[in-house]
Amino acid sequence: MDSGESRYQNIFDHNNMGLRKDLTGSIPDDLLIKLPDGYEIIGNIAIIGIPSSLTQYHDAIVAALLARRPSIHTILNKTGSVYGPFRTTLFNPIFGKNLVTEHREFGFKYHLDVSHVYFSSKMGSERKRIADLVKPGERIFVPFAGVGPYVIPAAARGSQVIAIEMNEHACSWMAINTIVNGVSSQVHIIRGDALLANNFIRQKFSRIIIPTPYGLINSPYLFLSMLSDEGTAHWITFSNSVQIKEQVCALEQGGYHILRCRQCGNVAPSVYRWILDIKAN
Repeated sequence: MDSGESRYQNIFDHNNMGLRKDLTGSIPDDLLIKLPDGYEIIGNIAIIGIPSSLTQYHDAIVAALLARRPSIHTILNKTGSVYGPFRTTLFNPIFGKNLVTEHREFGFKYHLDVSHVYFSSKMGSERKRIADLVKPGERIFVPFAGVGPYVIPAAARGSQVIAIEMNEHACSWMAINTIVNGVSSQVHIIRGDALLANNFIRQKFSRIIIPTPYGLINSPYLFLSMLSDEGTAHWITFSNSVQIKEQVCALEQGGYHILRCRQCGNVAPSVYRWILDIKAN
């Protein structure tokens, strides 16, 4: 477990908070409280969920966001939750129209179209932490690889990476991103269903990074069977506090050592994103 820190610890990023304070006086207080105080930035695109009761204040919200982030070229109002096998989201542009952007994160560049692929900038610090653990020569497997935010930093550390993603748009962007970041020779991209990976990949990996889509699986065992002796898995999952403790206990009883378990924000009432570092004995 982490030395000197709680077994279950929150990660908060306050950089994109405080929007309500900026809009005090521009929007009535009884309506302003309904506006999310935070928003997400992906490249030059800002994404925020604005309730329908604030439609008439779109211009004020746009002005406040642009004052904070002058480089923004598109502002999207999130009108639906992540849905479907490709984890895409419904957006309504309220400023600009370009949905293609380049997101920069700890020295890496990710090109993507936010309307066709899933991408979250919220896990950037955890992606860097995991990449910093990678040693040259490791064989790494990344299911649900998206446009490559876990794949490319690992490859840049000198590893060989197999990435699986079923969304053809994400696969195309990932291929572009491996070239842009100079790691294309170290990444093998498979377009397919990651849940079937152990049926056709006949090898073991020293490290497996599992950014599980919300609601898809509640156990990492499907992928842990592909882990080599003394290998490490990084499992991103979603559950409440009681469920995660039960999952930790089940893994430990199954012979695995939990090196780290950290809470990384909430996604629904009482439902949190967690990341576990799991060591095979």
